[in-house]
Amino acid sequence: MNLKSLFNKKQEEKPTRDLVDFLNDSNYLTSELRFQHQLSNIQMRANKNEKVTLGMLLNRTFDVRKEEVSDMGIISNYFDKQLEIIHDSEEIWNYDLCKSILNIDEQGEISYKFGENVILAISYRKGGSIETDIDRSLSRNDESIIVHLRGTGAGHGSWFICATILIPSPAYEKEKTYARDQNKPKALSVLFAYDETDPKDRIAQYNYLKEDAFEKIRQEKYNEITEEQTWLLDQLHVNISKDYWWGNKVQKENRFWDAIIYFENVYNALQDQWREGTITDEGKDCFFKTCFRLGYCYNELQLYEKALFYLAIIYPVDNLDYKIEYINCLVNSKDFRAIYTIHDELVRISELNKEDITEHVIFYHNFLRRRRAYTFIDMGKFDKAEEAFKEMLDEDANKDYALDELAYIQKLREIMNARNKTNN
Repeated sequence: MNLKSLFNKKQEEKPTRDLVDFLNDSNYLTSELRFQHQLSNIQMRANKNEKVTLGMLLNRTFDVRKEEVSDMGIISNYFDKQLEIIHDSEEIWNYDLCKSILNIDEQGEISYKFGENVILAISYRKGGSIETDIDRSLSRNDESIIVHLRGTGAGHGSWFICATILIPSPAYEKEKTYARDQNKPKALSVLFAYDETDPKDRIAQYNYLKEDAFEKIRQEKYNEITEEQTWLLDQLHVNISKDYWWGNKVQKENRFWDAIIYFENVYNALQDQWREGTITDEGKDCFFKTCFRLGYCYNELQLYEKALFYLAIIYPVDNLDYKIEYINCLVNSKDFRAIYTIHDELVRISELNKEDITEHVIFYHNFLRRRRAYTFIDMGKFDKAEEAFKEMLDEDANKDYALDELAYIQKLREIMNARNKTNN
């Protein structure tokens, strides 16, 4: 089978499109993999003659019937930000999901609509209209179904769309089902496709690439794995080194949420290895560094509880940078443990042997003293804070910081005095 016929790898024909072609291949292959890994009954493809409708989606995922839905609001993330309401149940059931996300012009050119996000809010009553049968169950209240639609990428004539369906726990059933499912809502994400052309050949090529990649792994022919196959394999297994590298790169650009996605992949993969007893010393070191970077990112985002979860894991590790970030997070979040943790560390440092006092330890000791004095301010102990900062005025490492904090204490006292005068 000639892979180049589909994926256009002839460098001599289009030398300037190598990257574009590669991204086109990768978008298609990774999306097709996620599509094919779904249960067969929810693998839905549309084309110019066949639609993927809301009714198909709801019925195949949660067995919702047409008579159970009525009234739908459509919230589009476009320039107009308008809300569209549909009342007709037939129109709701046959609503074309692809058209809500894709622009298809008169020439057949396709593109994602601006924003690529649509939310459908559908009125839902279990069993349909209560007047249509003899059932009088009290649990048959008017509820809602939320469907979020988003374009996820296109390649080789296939446009993929992700639908996330959410059915909240019915109000009446919450008391009756808590012991069974803790009132978890029903939720599922489904990937479907709109095909400009018959996808039969490219699906066959995808299957060939995938099976060929698995065979190369079985035979340990790693050098023969192509770039496209690497993209496929990365969808099935976390590439720890790659995700850590990218996480580190985007963190340096202050893209903290982007970095968290990469680092959480690494964290979960290495945590599994640790639990299974297969992690190496190198893997443990990477795990600790990942916890540090996750804690740092969440600390910068002022999500201190999340930050402390990761930083508490590495605090016992003999690494002063880890301890600094943990203590910073305690102080930033005004955690009552901050003053005790700082005190314990100051005691520990004071008991070190002379040969163990390095420049980094001296830096850490000064850091602890500054944090301790600052924590006194947070605790309202201005006299103790002032005394601690005045001791630093003759120290080059702490002088500038101490002057700023002493001025801050003076300002706080003036505010408190003015407030007391007003109250009196």
